[in-house]
Amino acid sequence: MEEAFRKEDFDVGVKSMEMRQTPPFEIAIVIDSKNLESKSHEFGGDVVGHLITELSNAGLIVEKVDGANFLTFLKIGAPVDVIGREASRLKLRKPTNVGLDVVFDWERRDSFVRQPLGDALFSWTERYQCIISIIDSVYGPDNVPLVKKLQDGGVIKEVMALHQEQQRQWLLKHWALRFMDLTRQPLDVLSAYFGAKVAIYFAFLGMYTRWLLFPAALGIFLHFTDQGPMEPAVPPIYAMIVVIWAVVFLQFWRRQNAALQNKWGLSYESEEIQTIKSLTREQRGVLLQKTSQQQAYGANVSEQEAQILGREEWLSRIRSVKNSMIAVTCILCVQFPFELLYAHLNKYAPNDIIKYIFTGVYLLIVQYLTKIGGQVGIALTKSEHLVSKEAAANSMIYKVFGLYFFQSYIGLFYQAILHKDFNTLRSMLAQRLIVSQLMSNVVEDLIPYMTYRWTEYKAMKADAQIKKDMGEKPHDSHDTHSLSVEKEFYSPKYEASVGNEFEDGLFDDFLELAVQFGMVTMFASAYPLVAMFAFMNNLVEIRSDALKLLVTMRRPAPRRPASIGAWLTIFQNLGVVAIVTNCALLVCLYDDAGRWKIEPGLAAILLLEHLLLLAKFGFSWFVPEEPAWIKARRIKKAFIQDHVSHRLLEMLEKNTEDEILHDIQNPMLDIPPGGSSQHKHSTEGQ
Repeated sequence: MEEAFRKEDFDVGVKSMEMRQTPPFEIAIVIDSKNLESKSHEFGGDVVGHLITELSNAGLIVEKVDGANFLTFLKIGAPVDVIGREASRLKLRKPTNVGLDVVFDWERRDSFVRQPLGDALFSWTERYQCIISIIDSVYGPDNVPLVKKLQDGGVIKEVMALHQEQQRQWLLKHWALRFMDLTRQPLDVLSAYFGAKVAIYFAFLGMYTRWLLFPAALGIFLHFTDQGPMEPAVPPIYAMIVVIWAVVFLQFWRRQNAALQNKWGLSYESEEIQTIKSLTREQRGVLLQKTSQQQAYGANVSEQEAQILGREEWLSRIRSVKNSMIAVTCILCVQFPFELLYAHLNKYAPNDIIKYIFTGVYLLIVQYLTKIGGQVGIALTKSEHLVSKEAAANSMIYKVFGLYFFQSYIGLFYQAILHKDFNTLRSMLAQRLIVSQLMSNVVEDLIPYMTYRWTEYKAMKADAQIKKDMGEKPHDSHDTHSLSVEKEFYSPKYEASVGNEFEDGLFDDFLELAVQFGMVTMFASAYPLVAMFAFMNNLVEIRSDALKLLVTMRRPAPRRPASIGAWLTIFQNLGVVAIVTNCALLVCLYDDAGRWKIEPGLAAILLLEHLLLLAKFGFSWFVPEEPAWIKARRIKKAFIQDHVSHRLLEMLEKNTEDEILHDIQNPMLDIPPGGSSQHKHSTEGQ
């Protein structure tokens, strides 16, 4: 399907990035020259000149551009050989042609798998990681990391990724502005340009939207047609269909995700590997020192160590429960009265216009409450002392979604269960979906764009005033490239509303989808048209998010996930909750209509609940989580690993344990924590 997008132009653009002598500028360092001048006594000498010299000595291509308002931009590119040697030094793992993921070796680069687009050796994620590592490895005359020192001193304002204009224009023409393509998207191109995490989000959004077409069409048919004597049976039948639809969709998404993983060379990292990557260099040294003192390469754990680890395990669990209780208490004390007030005002509003105004104000307040809740969630997550950054991000996601779950649904359940007012419930669902889409476009697209234009205007006006005071002409001699860099700097960052420490801007996008998915599945028996509103919303969301990334926001720094992580768990749990909520809504619906007695009706609904639970687990078992061809590749990979293990056993017979442990220790000690270097970068061989 993606061949219809004519990716040849994009392929050429990607390939030329590694083949041409002058590589593209992919990173920019933004320097506040005025602040640097005022603090020259602290840094001494020509700091910017020294930085440019050291970056050039490391093999990077650096171009200095003077911008307006005392800003200086250092645009940075890296030849493929520089990236390759840095990837070797960082011990990046890449898939080989025989199917194994091994540490990259520049001298054996032909043994590694190329990227799906452009036959490039490195992905955008890997190039970004290597360039940032080289930048971080530049030291000043005082033997202190220069970039970090300048950032702490306020001299360096940003280190940001740059858009590639040729590829950005291709994406605008063949993706963002092609509204008639509906859910079709060039996923390989998105992965090559934005990184796998953004591409997986759009893959999930596109597949979810396509699957919504069935419940949306069925809901429209059931809502606008008269079923006659079968009308009382419509709500439970439609609810059962939607719950089964949700289960099957999530299982097939797992299969799609596995295929994308394999195609883009992604792999899950175990918790142990994530923990090791999160350790500092000193912690790694202590770990390996302890390992060398044990027999069998550290496989043995003393009784004292086992007690300490067991105590820490349960203390971590207790801290997690404590934080969850704090979050629940905050919700009950702060959110609960606010949600009930909104539900009450919405119920007794005199007309629909007032109701929509109430909903808009409510959603606006919720935006700020979510930010506050996110900050609380981050603080609670930090107190749990989770070593793995992935585990910390997941913990924060669960906490913030718990807050948002309560915000989004308590008013709806208030109308359905306490008041049994299904007309108001349906009205509130429609209001939420319509107003939330309008507010999403305003908050995510219009406000950032207006902010960017206002920031740029103020900067240019301030620069003109400065030049006028100095008796110089206004700064109007920028070339096209410098203007492009300045525009990107003034553009807003693509970051989460709760902060960018654990998650990026995809956090808010997934949060919207999770809340929408809950409305589609949890209220299916009460309002079949919810799926239609969700389908129409997502068709607009695909293009609005595309325009946001390509026009409004800066190019996001890439991240390398293997799945949608904690969000998939949330979607699956919403599917289980949907079974309970739909059965509860059916009890209220039929009892209020008086079409049957509550005793036999309740028994029938309890039976329906058990059947739905059985169907959920049955379909989860029936639909494999990965295609057969991927399973075959995994088996082949395990066979090769087994062969390598036998070779390792042969090494053990020929060498002493100390020799092999020494070979294992040295490269691990050279791995910089978090993918950044902690020592001076050697320019030999660059």
